[in-house]
Amino acid sequence: MTPEPSHRSPRTPPTPPTPLTPWTIRTPPATPAPPGGPPAALAALAALDALRARPFPERSEQTAAGTSGPGFHVAPLWAGGPLWDADPADAAAAREQCVDELAALVAVASLRWGEPVVHDLADALDRSARGLPVAPPLDLLCGLVPRVYAWSVGGRWIAVGAGPLDPGQPCQVLAAIAQGPPPGAG
Repeated sequence: MTPEPSHRSPRTPPTPPTPLTPWTIRTPPATPAPPGGPPAALAALAALDALRARPFPERSEQTAAGTSGPGFHVAPLWAGGPLWDADPADAAAAREQCVDELAALVAVASLRWGEPVVHDLADALDRSARGLPVAPPLDLLCGLVPRVYAWSVGGRWIAVGAGPLDPGQPCQVLAAIAQGPPPGAG
């Protein structure tokens, strides 16, 4: 019997296929971020600029864009999905993405406004829980994020933070704009 003819060149040995396993991950090549920062962070910075340009209302109001009142605005910049029934690995990935979104925003905002003041909101949360007064918008923020990164710009302060404080709640990056010096500045 003669062997069947091979369709391969006699000089090149066959290469076995690489088996795909459930843990094989193929990632696309990394693309450099555009000048100035990642697109999501640049969009969030544009949202901060739009929020800064808005006048403060005379009375508190809640809209789809966020909560505003005399001397302040609070608005979500990024939000993940609900986590109460999420797989623990998915919940951890969502929290990590939230932290990454905040870090990218703080980095691009710091390029524009300098190093932020980092303000822990535990004292405001404690005061609020005891029924003591907490100035807006810290009264809103302290129940949603554990700390904020704040800058003073043109007589107003800008703060961003990420949460949730409750592990089952959706992750979000929030922004606050208010009159006066930033929290923790003095």
